[in-house]
Amino acid sequence: MMFLNVMRGLGLCALLLALAACGKSAAQQRQEDVATLTSQGEKYVKEKVLEPGAAQFRNQFIGKGGAPCGEVNAKDAFGGYIGYQRYIAVARDLTLLAQDVAPEEFEQNWRQLCR
Repeated sequence: MMFLNVMRGLGLCALLLALAACGKSAAQQRQEDVATLTSQGEKYVKEKVLEPGAAQFRNQFIGKGGAPCGEVNAKDAFGGYIGYQRYIAVARDLTLLAQDVAPEEFEQNWRQLCR
């Protein structure tokens, strides 16, 4: 009888340890959150360019305001890449490409949301 109780106790401990191992660390959760936000930012940027499937991204990060920021290289109407430009993707309707506004306005938003 005592052996069964010990075995049940060990089984319960093993189960609890297994469940605890399934939990994510804070660093893992942060990494997943960054990946999700970055992916969402890419989606919003792709909605603003002519050929979404051809968009190339680099230097992506989450800004101090929580907005995905980075650079995108997209194609123009002639099918050529225009070169990397910065973007800020706050939300679907609040995604800003550097080419869309005056340089001073973009810089102000970049400083406020990204740096």
